Amino acid sequence: MGKKFFCMLLLAAGLTLSACAPEVRLAKLDNDMVEDTKSGLMWQMGESPTMYASREEAEKYAASLDLGGYHDWRLPSLAERWELLQIFVLKNNGTIELPNFDSRYWTTDTDKGTLPIKLGITCMCRGDQEIEYKSAGYVRAVRGPEKSSR
Repeated sequence: MGKKFFCMLLLAAGLTLSACAPEVRLAKLDNDMVEDTKSGLMWQMGESPTMYASREEAEKYAASLDLGGYHDWRLPSLAERWELLQIFVLKNNGTIELPNFDSRYWTTDTDKGTLPIKLGITCMCRGDQEIEYKSAGYVRAVRGPEKSSR
């Protein structure tokens, strides 16, 4: 039996188990960083103080970032940004909230090249994503091995 079926069966019987609770994937490292415990990626908690109109400016901001003694920050791929969004939608974030999470952010790629995007979910039942393209965006930097969108 699958875990979801088992949990639904227990809930129907009026019982609960901690195994049915959402898997908490974000751990706060300090006031500036969180780690996705599944992927190992570290995320900037805040965002760049300003919006950037070009990818070059956004990449320069990320590369110059000094958080937690790390100097290898970069722009996330679309796949990484999408995975971070899913953590919050599926309530796997625990008590961690990222400021202005639903704003527009730069990624290294989209299906239209490299434009800042605002991600949303149009139908949880299918996991459909909605991408809104913007002319400028903030940076929420990430560090760790890049997960490609392709």
